[in-house]
Amino acid sequence: MQMLIHITNHEEAVSPIFNKLMEAGFHGASVIDCEGMLSQLNQDSDDAPAIVGSLRRFINPERQQNKLILLILKDEEVFKAEEIIHEVSGNLKLPNTGILFTVPVMRWEGIEQKK
Repeated sequence: MQMLIHITNHEEAVSPIFNKLMEAGFHGASVIDCEGMLSQLNQDSDDAPAIVGSLRRFINPERQQNKLILLILKDEEVFKAEEIIHEVSGNLKLPNTGILFTVPVMRWEGIEQKK
């Protein structure tokens, strides 16, 4: 089992991703609001590190929060879920598109397992 984690700053991509996951038979994904390090540092202090100060003009305080999608998958399901995310979000190697990774899940409860 693996936990797939996808972080995107494109809130409008979440529903299409979830719809395509449902169509493919995936269930139980969750989404959490989150924010990046520079955004947090920009809000926290007037004494932010120099790099943050120079980037303040590029950070849009009105911008919606990032979204963190979590999904527990069997190892053999990961590739299909990644394909769906790429289909909606595009090439994640491009700037400003998001991040995707998986981590092993050694123990879990509360997830219906498909036979």
